Amino acid sequence: MISTKKMLILILLGFMPFLSFSQKRVKIKGTIKHNQTKLPLFGVNLIITENGIGTSTDSAGYYEMTIPTGSYLLEISHQSYFKKYQKIDVRRDMVMDYVLDEKVNELEEVRISANSSEQNVKRLGTGMTTLSSRTLKKLPSLLGEIDIIKSLYTLPGVTSVGEGASGFNVRGGNIDQNLILLDEAPIFNSSHLMGFFSVFNPDAFRDFNFYRGGIPAQFGGRISSVLNVNLKDANATKLSINGGVGTISSRLLIETPIIKDKMSMYVAGRISYIDQLMQVIKIKRLAGSKANFYDLTAKLEYRPTTKDRISISAFQGKDQFKLAKDSISAIDDNGDALYDWRTTNATASWSHYYGPKFSTRLVGVYSNYDADIINSDSLTAFKLNYNIVYKSIKGIATYNLNPKNEIDFGFQFNRYDIQPGLMEPTLPSSNKNLIRLNPESGIETAIFVNDKIEISKKVNLGVGLRYVSYQALGASTVYNYEAGKPISFLNIVDSVAYDRGKVVKSYGSFEPRLSLNFNISASSSLKFSANRMKQFIQLLSGTTAALPTDRWKLSDTYIKPQMADQFSMGYFKNFKEKSSEASVEVFYKKLYDVVEYKDGETLLLNKFPETAILQGDGYAYGAEFFVKKNLGTFTGWLSYTYSQTRIKVAGPTEEETINNGKYFPPIFNRPHSFNAIGSYQVSRKVSFSSNLNFSSGRAITYPASKFYTSGAVLPYYNSRNQSQIPNYLRLDLAMNIESHPYRTSGYRGSWNVSLYNVMARKNAYSVFFRSKNPYNQFYSKVDIYKLSVLGTIIPSVTYNFKF
Repeated sequence: MISTKKMLILILLGFMPFLSFSQKRVKIKGTIKHNQTKLPLFGVNLIITENGIGTSTDSAGYYEMTIPTGSYLLEISHQSYFKKYQKIDVRRDMVMDYVLDEKVNELEEVRISANSSEQNVKRLGTGMTTLSSRTLKKLPSLLGEIDIIKSLYTLPGVTSVGEGASGFNVRGGNIDQNLILLDEAPIFNSSHLMGFFSVFNPDAFRDFNFYRGGIPAQFGGRISSVLNVNLKDANATKLSINGGVGTISSRLLIETPIIKDKMSMYVAGRISYIDQLMQVIKIKRLAGSKANFYDLTAKLEYRPTTKDRISISAFQGKDQFKLAKDSISAIDDNGDALYDWRTTNATASWSHYYGPKFSTRLVGVYSNYDADIINSDSLTAFKLNYNIVYKSIKGIATYNLNPKNEIDFGFQFNRYDIQPGLMEPTLPSSNKNLIRLNPESGIETAIFVNDKIEISKKVNLGVGLRYVSYQALGASTVYNYEAGKPISFLNIVDSVAYDRGKVVKSYGSFEPRLSLNFNISASSSLKFSANRMKQFIQLLSGTTAALPTDRWKLSDTYIKPQMADQFSMGYFKNFKEKSSEASVEVFYKKLYDVVEYKDGETLLLNKFPETAILQGDGYAYGAEFFVKKNLGTFTGWLSYTYSQTRIKVAGPTEEETINNGKYFPPIFNRPHSFNAIGSYQVSRKVSFSSNLNFSSGRAITYPASKFYTSGAVLPYYNSRNQSQIPNYLRLDLAMNIESHPYRTSGYRGSWNVSLYNVMARKNAYSVFFRSKNPYNQFYSKVDIYKLSVLGTIIPSVTYNFKF
């Protein structure tokens, strides 16, 4: 037996490696500010190079950390400022304030990541990209506007169904499977002018994080990706104005302090004048058409103390679009259809810094998306309205357990209220009847936790878990269908009515998240990520590209939530002192209950949407290659993606089965995608950039034959989406001219000249068939035609200014 005294000695010896009797620990703290404006800087990293102890500044530019007494070299760094090294000798608690110089007009400023190039290797997880506004300004632009959504197309794993289409497709997912946030507020339609512009004002946003793999647990509700757009901070110390005047639209941002060092705000606006241009440049085939938009973005920040930050942001956008004798209306082909859609968002947040280990953030969100189709034809005059209202409260806390372990945890409560369709006649002569679909409501509640652990110098682990609960609410009517027969309004046997607020259907699910980073060396790493995501709201669209008035549908008794399990692995490498980098990622995604549609069914104003919707399982897989040059007079990147997506819908009856129960590609499946982005800095004043894009054609269903029945000639379709439209190829060029490249204050101006689609290629948006002789269609030869949206060179000139 070991005596008690010996046992205590052994225990004490066991703890000796963790005890230090020789060094006293002291606290250093202070603020980091901009050298000229003296504004506090958020996210500045401070690291003691000798022992790796570090921290970051909060929203007030404040930092605090505890270290042993001694002499050290302190490294202070931020992606937008010059790195600083400071020798410090610490013997007692000290206050150390520093200022940083901003990087202005560096030739090396073109970055696809707002973080340092080291983050390509060091950060956790795969499939994550950060783009800054400064990076986007170097890219060629359509109609003179830099665009967040268009920039995503240059990244591996991201495609679209065609030119001018709204939304984007990520790793085999549909456009509604992407969560798009603007300062935490969801964007249900991210486009202006049916996809030619995005709703994000380039002057108002700071950067964005784009997750297509390795998605943190605080994000949920979509199964493909998360685009988190962050508005710039309102940190004005004096009045400043900047904007741009272009051939299609103009922008203006005004930023001003309200209370010195306490409160500031900015307002940014954009407006187009395409209607006025069409009146000046008279084009006969566009007579009677209409296209215009505007948006306003505003942010107010209040810093009552050094540890508190309150911000309120708001966004409003409005579009009108009409093609004379429009033929894309799902209701009527005879009259002119005006598409009118509006987005109104508001976000309020409060951040509090308790100390170097603990901070919290509380966010409240309101979002309202409203869309109309208006037909003014005297015989069929109507207004069709669709509306979705979203309200959310989200709380998140960050706790630094120690320098090697950081925990995030929180909750989120979302409520959806949808008006899926209200059609009213607008003239006494109209033959349209009043149609009002029953509204839908749902509540989504989630709790989540993330834990980032530095296991060793070579291994970092990220573990996350999200539990989400969803309830579909009344008032609603649930129809019961005859067993053994297809779900059709002809087979309704009875119905059950639910009162307002009554729970109609509930779903719940755990969503685990895992990320692992193994640092092979200081310049290379191997990463792995796994995600499970669920989605309780889906976009119902019967067209190739979503229309503004397409219907969002909540999960209910018949429409199950979509789900995806994604696994991805990647190898990341930096070269030549981080001047270049490369990566390769592979992914596999298993899909459950994804939405497809019965042939020939109508979605708009359908009182029984479950009779038109089918759900099936599927999978997606692919490989993504990426090479980027960060430094030098010539910068840019190459990306290539190979991917395939397959869906299988095998229902209990023939009417509820697609493609005989065999796998088929969805319409957005494009196996090959290649992008080449380049920027050449000729001088401090002049730079040139280019964008080359190639992608294989999307999937499409061609008719196999035609037949004659009941006096009409009808096409016969065999298997769904077994063909492809022609490949897509486009080259864009741009030139940027800085009039005062050396100025850091005062008036500054720049010119952007862009040529979109330099080769004037008539890329196919879709392919259709038509008989040569419309009066003898059965015996007449059928010709193939392609529809091109932008089939020529589009020049643009924009003058940007700031003072």
